[in-house]
Amino acid sequence: MTHLARLATPLAALLAFPATAQDSFDLGEIVVSGAFVPLDASAYGRAVTIVTSDDIARSGATTVQDAIAALPGVSVSRTDPYNTQVRIRGGEGNHTLVLIDGVEAMSGENGEYFFSGLSAADIERIEILRGPQSVIYGSNAMSGVISITTARPVADGSAYRVGYLLGSDGSWGANFTGATRSARGELSYALIARHDGGFDISGDGGAADESDRLTLNLTGRTRLGEGVEAGFTLRATDQDYDFDRADGGAADAAGYIVDADNSADRTERLGSAWIEVEAMGGQMLHRLGYEGNAFATALSDDTGSVTSDTESAMTTLGYTLSYAADGGLVETSDHVVTLLLEAQRLSFDDTLRGESYGRDSTAIALEYVGQISPALAMQASVRRDFNEEFEDATSWTLAGSYSFASGVRLHASAGQAVVNPSMYEQFGFFPGFYVGNPDLEPERSLGFDIGIETPFDGGRGLVDVTLFHEDLENEIVYAPTFDRAINRDGTSNRKGVELSVDYQVSPAVALSFDYTYLDATGADGSVEVRRPGHEAVLGLSAEAFGGDGTVTAQLRHVADLWDTQFWGSFETLQLPDYTVVDLAMTYDIADNVTLSGRIDNLLDEEVSDVWGYAGPGRAAFVGLDVTF
Repeated sequence: MTHLARLATPLAALLAFPATAQDSFDLGEIVVSGAFVPLDASAYGRAVTIVTSDDIARSGATTVQDAIAALPGVSVSRTDPYNTQVRIRGGEGNHTLVLIDGVEAMSGENGEYFFSGLSAADIERIEILRGPQSVIYGSNAMSGVISITTARPVADGSAYRVGYLLGSDGSWGANFTGATRSARGELSYALIARHDGGFDISGDGGAADESDRLTLNLTGRTRLGEGVEAGFTLRATDQDYDFDRADGGAADAAGYIVDADNSADRTERLGSAWIEVEAMGGQMLHRLGYEGNAFATALSDDTGSVTSDTESAMTTLGYTLSYAADGGLVETSDHVVTLLLEAQRLSFDDTLRGESYGRDSTAIALEYVGQISPALAMQASVRRDFNEEFEDATSWTLAGSYSFASGVRLHASAGQAVVNPSMYEQFGFFPGFYVGNPDLEPERSLGFDIGIETPFDGGRGLVDVTLFHEDLENEIVYAPTFDRAINRDGTSNRKGVELSVDYQVSPAVALSFDYTYLDATGADGSVEVRRPGHEAVLGLSAEAFGGDGTVTAQLRHVADLWDTQFWGSFETLQLPDYTVVDLAMTYDIADNVTLSGRIDNLLDEEVSDVWGYAGPGRAAFVGLDVTF
């Protein structure tokens, strides 16, 4: 993936020095999800990477997991084509909160989002916030947040886009998106269909596992009067996919996954409604919002018998009051204080057992964001969660950013976060393999990071180095001996370095290099699994076809990756290192018609992120997009 937008954002801020928070905001220059109010990127103290729709188009990424896999601090692993875990800074999959258009998209069952197949066709922007974010978002935001924003209208009137994708192994995709905007409001909508031909995860040449996914997305907002605005989000996804069977009696990796006609049906529903009311001439802003999600997953074996049938749902009612302490407008104030009041309900149903469970919690939070001087910005926040099932928890964050006249910027943050046990960890059941543990306690972490951004070669390049460290207590791990999850005694550690280098070689050519070093160990000193110790990504992006297109190349190397073999004596061993090369191109056939192509794993390298599971080999895609 190219990083032109990531380079442009901090450089634009540096060139504007000594700008203040009273400058007008632009979507490409602010962090939308890092606080209760949008923040200028140059004032944000925590580590963040922003991926724009232009980045996605240049990279040729067709799914969100492809668009973020090579980013600093992010690791992606899959156990089959449609079960993907995304980790940030060595945390677990349920330590990373996923938002889609501001709505929590985490399944209450396992606390994770089902990334696989999530199309990038209608994505406008992805923000990856690294480090504890529990003050804003509560549980599941311990390691970071992935905030996904779908396309919005950019001008008054109506605009439409139609796209079609063809790929290897019979894969195809089709999408239609539209947007309308006027002085009174806006409406955006998308219909996305995708069929994945998949690949054989057993690696023995068996049948590929296929998937069909259909998504409908609808968002809108309108002015109800002077200083009053309301909006909503609706998203529905239905997916059917195949998967193979794991053999716990296997003797080696080659025999662990057995070809089978297992299948799954899952549905995903997200929604929200909100209203904002200005007061005191815009110095105060009230926001009342209601959001929810619902997930249902049914698994069947190759005889057609249902082996698991679960449903989960979450509803949240939240109120925020933002106040411009310097007497200006909330949107442009140098000092904003925000109060949050929140109530949440989480439910989990196991249809096969006829069991239902629920958890309730409430929370109060207070945040201050301020531009102390033209060079210094600070953010400080604290939150208290009142839990029905667990001990009440306190989260906090403190972050700052300081910009020197030379263009060098320091950023640092510290925070405490919490992750409650997932409903499946607490109450789940799978015959012969897993029994829930109702005595689990929440995981708690204390982490910090410190980084420095340094421009070079007259502003054509930018280096960003960030050191991070996190101490985790009450880590929840699976204990095969007991067939359940338990809290590990002691403190687990995650520490490392994130390095990003972006360089505009010429107006037409850009280079990028990202490297993440991670040292993640359990309280007993054991290595944490499925988290690469070293991941390096080299990227090249260049204009082509006389300026009518682009060509991008990416080389990604993964090393020091460990995983547990869930057979035999359950040893944890190192997986083979691997290097993958991806190529992509775009070509503007006309002003409103773009041809694109992508080749994943060009050299057909053998890839495995999990013992016993083969990764995808070489695959090719070609797409056509028409806007009107």
